[in-house]
Amino acid sequence: MKEVWQELEVLAAEEQVEVQEIRPFRPDWKSMITLNESGIFRVLVARVNGEMIGYFSWLLDFDLESRGTLIANQSTWYVKPRHAVVAVRMLDMALEEIRKAGVEFTYLHHTVTGRGSNLGRLFERRGAELLGYNYVLRMKEKRV
Repeated sequence: MKEVWQELEVLAAEEQVEVQEIRPFRPDWKSMITLNESGIFRVLVARVNGEMIGYFSWLLDFDLESRGTLIANQSTWYVKPRHAVVAVRMLDMALEEIRKAGVEFTYLHHTVTGRGSNLGRLFERRGAELLGYNYVLRMKEKRV
């Protein structure tokens, strides 16, 4: 199982570069593993000829503003270039797993940079509606 998390780290590092992530790359693997073992954090991986080429992850949670409402929040989603069909299949498989878990609402997002910048149209084709925009406000000065 440890090898899977090591493979994920390699792909996650590629994603960070592609989307020009402003946060430092320091995944909290211990927390992810613990949440995965408890069923809260889920990861779907895709392989081609044994090589991990992508992942889609989400968190199950309860909507604190709507008692008893189970929600899923998409976490990271990355598929190596030239595997667009795999990416779409991963989304569909993840959504099916989320449905099976009894989730009432799934919150999807995409970056404004990289290949994922146009994912909103795919989400809409799956029935999603634009809810709002996410902004990030850096609260501390950049570390040098």
